[in-house]
Amino acid sequence: MKVNLKMILWGSLFIGFFLLCSIELKSQNDTLRLTLQQAVDRAIEQNLLQQVSSLEIERKQAKVQEYMAALYPTIQGSGSYTRNIKKPVIFMPPESPFGPTLKIGSDNAYSGSLTFSLPLFAMNVYESIKLGKMDAELSVEKERENRINLTANVRNTYYNVLLLQQTVQVYNRSYQNAIENLKNIQQMQANGLVSEYDAIRAKVQVDNLYPNLLQAENIYQNLLNIFKIVLNIDTDTPLVLDETELLKVQLEELDTIPSTWYHDNPTLRQFGINRRLLGIQKQMIRNSNIPILAAFGSYTYQTQANDFKFGDYNWVASSAIGLQLSVPIFKGFSMRRQLSQAEIGLRQLDLQEAYTRNNLEAQIQNAKNAIYTAIKKVDAASGNVELSQKGYKIAQTRYNTGQATLVELNDAENAMMQARLNLIQARSEYLNARNEYQKIIGKTM
Repeated sequence: MKVNLKMILWGSLFIGFFLLCSIELKSQNDTLRLTLQQAVDRAIEQNLLQQVSSLEIERKQAKVQEYMAALYPTIQGSGSYTRNIKKPVIFMPPESPFGPTLKIGSDNAYSGSLTFSLPLFAMNVYESIKLGKMDAELSVEKERENRINLTANVRNTYYNVLLLQQTVQVYNRSYQNAIENLKNIQQMQANGLVSEYDAIRAKVQVDNLYPNLLQAENIYQNLLNIFKIVLNIDTDTPLVLDETELLKVQLEELDTIPSTWYHDNPTLRQFGINRRLLGIQKQMIRNSNIPILAAFGSYTYQTQANDFKFGDYNWVASSAIGLQLSVPIFKGFSMRRQLSQAEIGLRQLDLQEAYTRNNLEAQIQNAKNAIYTAIKKVDAASGNVELSQKGYKIAQTRYNTGQATLVELNDAENAMMQARLNLIQARSEYLNARNEYQKIIGKTM
């Protein structure tokens, strides 16, 4: 088999296994006809990793609300009961009429209180809110990256299923041609026009093509079943894909690389978000030296007694409000060390981003070159298919009129089959290159 069927299968099996591990399996019995867009939408809807990413966004957004809660007052209530086994004493001066010591308090003490606090000036509270929002934005971008990668994988598998379907058609067409030639030759042998050797050679040609057809059908069916599972479709459900997707993509002109492609690339976008995260962290480190001002208040209701006659208790209320100022004075140069680490982290991030961008630019250029090369291959292979078909018809006519040998006829048939397989391979190279290009520039479809 000249076409890289095994390469297509194993590549798609890897993608399929990755997707399979992320899909909820449900039974489907209806016959389905799916366009590429419908297949992508279905896979995204069923993908468990995509659901995890969406929940992560929700979790980060809830974290932002937690940070914002620090701007509101906190109120706390408490109550207590104390039984004095031995009452506390205070020592009295020698001239005191109460003796050298005086017991204070009662056997039973009760108290209840409410306290509140409210930050009035705490810069890091606002910075932590910014940090939380930025972290949520990072989760959104990671979810978008997962979506782009999933789309590329589904698109690749969709195309490979169609290409393998065409491969089966090519082998089946060649097999049917060989059977037809065998019947004609057997009839010609019966009429004494050709030798028994030609009939044997024709039968050998049929038998040689049959294993290739079986192998192609097996590879196609395996990949189709994997794709059905990826799309959460029962393997017994007939699935029809839109074969015009191949021709539609094939006739498209290569998009001009957007001048702002790096703004759409998810990897580079995450670098930008991480840079802003580090900037906020630096500011929070600096803010750790800024005083913190908070308001506080309390209300206490208490009483003491030697008995349990609650109705006779004399409850006393007390309350207070105030301001509390916390001023950092010396932290052992920790802030300087933390700022130094943040600066190093920023420089590392800049270098990583520059390397990644250069690498992606090279990948884009390589993908463009591969696309242009594949387009030329497709054009050449398409022309070769037409020539091989014409050559086969000529060889068939020449053989039937005794002007050519069976070897020439078989060679013409094999050349036509290989030309068709080469066209499929060229289309595969084009689609893979274009898929990679679209993934890099952040294009979902």
